[in-house]
Amino acid sequence: IKSVDYSDENMSEFSVSTMDRIIRKAAKVRVSRDAALELSAIIEEYATELSNEAIKLAKHRGAKTVNESDIRAAALRIRT
Repeated sequence: IKSVDYSDENMSEFSVSTMDRIIRKAAKVRVSRDAALELSAIIEEYATELSNEAIKLAKHRGAKTVNESDIRAAALRIRT
């Protein structure tokens, strides 16, 4: 299992339109492109940190597959 690293700024996994919809779903507001890009960057950073922690947990239990419990446990670990 490899760790995930999306350090390349141009490699966004989330589209601007998806981020725009997420923000607008929370409130009926206009969303700038910069706001959508920033949300994308923050979500990707969190997802990378979460994924890397879940990978560690899967490796620790001797698994080659990250499962739902690894993701949930990783989320609890990085929140605290």
